[in-house]
Amino acid sequence: MTAARPLAGAVDPPSPGATDPTVEALRRELAAAKARIGELEELAHVDELTGVLNRRGFLRELRRAASYTQRYGVPVSLALFDLDAFKPINDRHGHPAGDAVLVHAAGILAANLRASDVFARIGGDEFAMLLWHADEEVIAGKAMALQAQLAASPLRWRSEEIAVRVSFGVFALDPGLDIEAVLEAVDRRLYAAKARRA
Repeated sequence: MTAARPLAGAVDPPSPGATDPTVEALRRELAAAKARIGELEELAHVDELTGVLNRRGFLRELRRAASYTQRYGVPVSLALFDLDAFKPINDRHGHPAGDAVLVHAAGILAANLRASDVFARIGGDEFAMLLWHADEEVIAGKAMALQAQLAASPLRWRSEEIAVRVSFGVFALDPGLDIEAVLEAVDRRLYAAKARRA
């Protein structure tokens, strides 16, 4: 009886504690690919200009908040902000100034929220925030304070100051309403407030 010969091209198993360089290279590539996918998923939810959540990211968080409210009864409220007279800013100072106003407003609004709150630019010159453990009275007070802070913080643009003013509407999440109904309700309140300020 003859001893078994190793197959041509067979590789001895690595000794305990040793790693195959090819396997390690593949692990590193896989980890890098997973990290990149995570970055791309995050970018899909972030507004490129302001660096805050975009509409898609905000809707994801709003759905999560609505489910949580329905399940646990935790009060969560929503506020929409719309810049007043934004078109005249673009017309008079140009689109770079308009972009600077958006970044300026987003910075002030976001800096004055708790880490648990959600803030986003949901389109054009419109921003939204979700406050956890807050009813309509609480979020209305917060929105008024932010409105006053923005009014007191004009943007310095070249040799001019550009006033930054907003109107807002607020709405408490109701477990019985779907997301679209909530957004329509707060949007109506926002535009009623804009009409009063016009």
